Amino acid sequence: MNKPRELWIDAAKGFSIIFVVMGHSGDAAANHYLSWFRMPLFFMLSGLLFKPVEPGRYLRWAVKRTRGLMTPYFAYGLLIAAVLLLFNLNLKGFAENVARLLYGGLSLTGPYGVFWFITCLLFTQLLFGYIVRYSRSIQFLIIASAYLLSHVISLTSLKNFNLPWNIDVSLLAITYYAIGFYGKQVIPALIRRYSALPVLLPLCGLVLLLERRGIIQYSLNMKYKEYTSLVLDLAVPLLVSLTICAGVYRLVQLVPLDWMGSLGRNSIAIMYLHLPLNYSLKYLLGANYGLIPFTLIGVGVPLLVAMWAVRSPVLSRLYLGHKGGSRPAVNSSNAR
Repeated sequence: MNKPRELWIDAAKGFSIIFVVMGHSGDAAANHYLSWFRMPLFFMLSGLLFKPVEPGRYLRWAVKRTRGLMTPYFAYGLLIAAVLLLFNLNLKGFAENVARLLYGGLSLTGPYGVFWFITCLLFTQLLFGYIVRYSRSIQFLIIASAYLLSHVISLTSLKNFNLPWNIDVSLLAITYYAIGFYGKQVIPALIRRYSALPVLLPLCGLVLLLERRGIIQYSLNMKYKEYTSLVLDLAVPLLVSLTICAGVYRLVQLVPLDWMGSLGRNSIAIMYLHLPLNYSLKYLLGANYGLIPFTLIGVGVPLLVAMWAVRSPVLSRLYLGHKGGSRPAVNSSNAR
């Protein structure tokens, strides 16, 4: 029997996918500040949900994880390529899109702009699922080495190499993923403390103030391997992510957030569809329409599509990565 999903985790994923959509709206300020934490938060929440795999079951688990993530990857990718083919009747362009889809990474732009995350997440999960068989000290050594190597790549000409599936970005992503996994007990205990937000929020405000005053300079772009500070690339995403988790946990206690949990559970559809939908609408209208309409369309329409697709086991497997049906989240604090 599956353990009930924690509502605050699904709701935090819901907020995170909204931040992803907002960052892609073309608003430079929103993208700059949201990029500090939006992808690290996704990796951290994924790590929080990770369950260790026994060495003897690793290959079977790896195949299942690959199928679960890559089936929607190719289903959405081929769907977008097919729609583009219907519009421009360019077979060469269709073949090029399929080739880019197979290679992944920095080759994916335009309506495919977020596809890099899925392959990076998959490789991160496969790597972490493998190293947990070793002692904790060996795990820490591997993760620390990967974190250092990711910055060596970012700070040198190595960042210009376009590796398949953005697998080199996993060297950084595994750190955020590991924080979630190793923090399975610590993170929930921290965010449940009433003192968490009063401490974390001023610290976030301080970082923002220092950046605005030019005392520190910080930016983070995982896809394009722009992470240049060993300290800040760990401290800033972790601080903001914990603050968001603490805020979401408190909100869950105060107001009904099941709808936000639904966003989190259907984040895969929003991840894949928000760019092609908005690009198509911008093309038809011949104009940019700003942050708020972009976000409402990019979140609302894919959510409706996911709610429709979940009724069909076939569509669920293809576009949602699971068998279909519902798995409602629970507010664990109300069950105590």
